Amino acid sequence: MARSPVARGDALGDQVADDLRRRIIVRELPADDVLVEAKLAEEYEVSRGPVRDAIRTLAQEGLVENRGRSAHVIGLHAHDVDELFSLRSALEHMALDSGSQKHRSRLVAELKAAVAEMDSAVDNSDPAAFTRADMQFHSAFLRSSELRRIHDVWSQYQRTIENLLLVANLDHTDLKPAKARHEQLTTMIEAGNDAAALAELEDHLDASRRRVRRDYAGEPDDGNADASSTSC
Repeated sequence: MARSPVARGDALGDQVADDLRRRIIVRELPADDVLVEAKLAEEYEVSRGPVRDAIRTLAQEGLVENRGRSAHVIGLHAHDVDELFSLRSALEHMALDSGSQKHRSRLVAELKAAVAEMDSAVDNSDPAAFTRADMQFHSAFLRSSELRRIHDVWSQYQRTIENLLLVANLDHTDLKPAKARHEQLTTMIEAGNDAAALAELEDHLDASRRRVRRDYAGEPDDGNADASSTSC
C-alpha cells in the first residue's frame, strides 16, 4: 500500500511515529516485521532522522525492539493490554483525586464538553469520533490535576491506548451505554461525590480492559464485561 508523505512541520518524527504506531496496532505491520530506516524514509518522503526518532519513540513505548542495527515489531498481546490499563488506572486515579480538589469546575466543564462530543458520535453511529471524545474525557483528569510528571507518562502511552480502543470499538455501533457511564461519572464529580467517582472510574476502566483484552487480543476477558458495552 502506498503511503502518503507526512505533512511538513516541526515534528516529522512524531508524525511518522503516529502512523507506524497505528499500523502496528491494527497489525498492518505484524510482529517480527523488520523496520528498515531507508525504506521507511522513502515511503514517508522524509530523511532518515525522523524515521530514527520515530523508531526510538516506539521502542520506548514497547511496540518495537532494537536488535543490533535493526528494529523489529513486537506488537501488543493480552499481557500488554493488562499492563497498559493498570498503568492507565493508576494515573487516572491520582489525577482525578488531585484535579477534583484543585479545579473541580474546570474539570466538570471539560468532561461535559467531551460528553457533548459523544452525543454527536452516538447520533452519527461513529465509533472513531466516540473514541476521540472518550480520550478527551479521560485526558481532562490529567490536565486538571496539574501533576506534570503524571501527565508526561500519560502522554507517552495515550496514543497507543487510543488506537487500541478504536480497533476494539469499530464493530460496535450501540454507543449509548458507554456515553451513559461517562455522564454518570461526570454527575458524581460535579456533586463532589469523590469516593463514588473513584470507585466508578475503577470499575469503568476495568470493564474497558476486559473488553479490549477480548476483542483486540483475542483472550478471555477474565471477568464479566458486558459484550455489548463499548470500551472507555
